[in-house]
Amino acid sequence: MLLFSQKLPPSFAHAQSLCYNQVVRFCRYLAVEAKADNMGFVFRLEDYPRYLDRVGDASYLDVTRRTDPARITRVWDNLRAVTEAYGAPWIVQLWTKDAAGALARGGPLLRRLLQGGTTLAAQVTVTGLSGTIWEPLTPAEPFAGVADLIALAGGPDHVKWRYDPIIPTAHSLARFRLLAEHAAKLGIARCVINFVAAPGRYKRVDTRLASALPRWPEAMPDYDEAWRAETAAQLVEAAGELGLTLFVCAESVGLVGQVPGLQPAACGDHEWFAALSGQDLGRAPTSGSRSGCGCAAYFDVGLYGQWRRCHRCLYCYAG
Repeated sequence: MLLFSQKLPPSFAHAQSLCYNQVVRFCRYLAVEAKADNMGFVFRLEDYPRYLDRVGDASYLDVTRRTDPARITRVWDNLRAVTEAYGAPWIVQLWTKDAAGALARGGPLLRRLLQGGTTLAAQVTVTGLSGTIWEPLTPAEPFAGVADLIALAGGPDHVKWRYDPIIPTAHSLARFRLLAEHAAKLGIARCVINFVAAPGRYKRVDTRLASALPRWPEAMPDYDEAWRAETAAQLVEAAGELGLTLFVCAESVGLVGQVPGLQPAACGDHEWFAALSGQDLGRAPTSGSRSGCGCAAYFDVGLYGQWRRCHRCLYCYAG
């Protein structure tokens, strides 16, 4: 055993110094993130008062971008803790691939918040890939429970459909049309698309996708910016035929200028929230979570690290 009083060899001491410096830089990074607009990456109830100091009455809780509340009960425990300590927020936005499952776990709490004056918005992801290697545990029935969610929230204008992500070789325009028809019948008028994150952004995702897309490490050269623009144009046309407006997330916002009819999305859409609630409580300055992001400042009650307990989507970066 090497005692701390022993003198380290120069090479080992240098390596130790480098390791220490890396740890210090990483800790500083986490400290910066913890002070960022959206309270960093870890739910902490004690962070919420500082968030309220920034946003005032325009409090907006995400439930949640970090995992699916249909699968993880702790998300609802966190939401309950926030609202019991600080009251009902202005907005609660639900994120799920399983509306029925989310309502089964959190429906009673959402109803109490609605009675307390909260406005409920929702983003429901449906890709039609349930039961495949891409989404082995998502609901087999597309839009299951969404009609009940619409009824609870107050109308279809409270719900956005996400066709996200668009995956090379897995995307099908015919399947999108069928899903769009279903969404339109429910009265949903907004669809948000996003393309799967490019190689190099999320290491764990790259590892998974390489097994399903052999050319993934080479960035799938046939699925470049031109392909994304062509695909987006096809989806804009198909959605428009059914009365849906198509929006695109920040990662692909550059397509907005190339594809007529394609609109920039804001996952935390302040203007949408104001319209739904009938009141604009002001918007706190925020830099967003990434370049091109138009999100309002939000507080997320979710947690990362739940991939094995969630839907186990192959492309998920939040695991």
